[in-house]
Amino acid sequence: MAIDLNKLKSIFFVSDEEVEEITKKNEEVVKDKVEPKKPELKKTTTQYSQKTTKINKPKVENSKGEFNQKIFDSLTKAIYDANLPGDDYLEFIEALQAMKNIPLEETIKMQTVLATLSTKGLTKEKVIETADYYLKILTNEKDKFNEALKKQTDGQVNKKKKSIENIEKQIKDKANKIAQLTHEINESKQEIQNIKNDINTSMSKISKTESSFKTTFMVVANQIVSKIEKLKSIP
Repeated sequence: MAIDLNKLKSIFFVSDEEVEEITKKNEEVVKDKVEPKKPELKKTTTQYSQKTTKINKPKVENSKGEFNQKIFDSLTKAIYDANLPGDDYLEFIEALQAMKNIPLEETIKMQTVLATLSTKGLTKEKVIETADYYLKILTNEKDKFNEALKKQTDGQVNKKKKSIENIEKQIKDKANKIAQLTHEINESKQEIQNIKNDINTSMSKISKTESSFKTTFMVVANQIVSKIEKLKSIP
């Protein structure tokens, strides 16, 4: 018996309380994926000094699972499209859903529904068999979703992770270059200082030589001048 899509949705739809309960069960799993324990990092020393740069923490969207109408519509549509002919699990659940307001235990309701639908040839074994069939349909949808998710992850996450690796390598290369340039600058500064010391030494020697020359010159010149003066004084 064909089943209406809206009727099918009403069969699988769950209350907000049931969604909240399912969400709580998955919350810890999601938290472990979003906030994994950070490994302890060993302290390392760098070859160069740098100013501390403030980096804004990345904004992490709330990844807590929640009921999604679009996904629900997609899953129920997949079951609807794969609906088997005749009475099966879906008709069994539809009939069981119709008895939800009757104050009976669920087991008794199931027995009542089976007894009613058995007149159309539906057995417990067929309900179980077709339920497994629809579970496989859902599993196939999950596999397709995971494949699409993998492509999305490769495009939006893994490529950006690769970009981070490339940037980190550039930073490391630049850091090494800075360290090399810093070393060369320090060597050049030391070379300048050595030249300045040589200049000071040379200037000191030149100044001393100049002073010695002047002194010696005055000694010799004064002797000549003195002798000439005395010579001039002789009548």
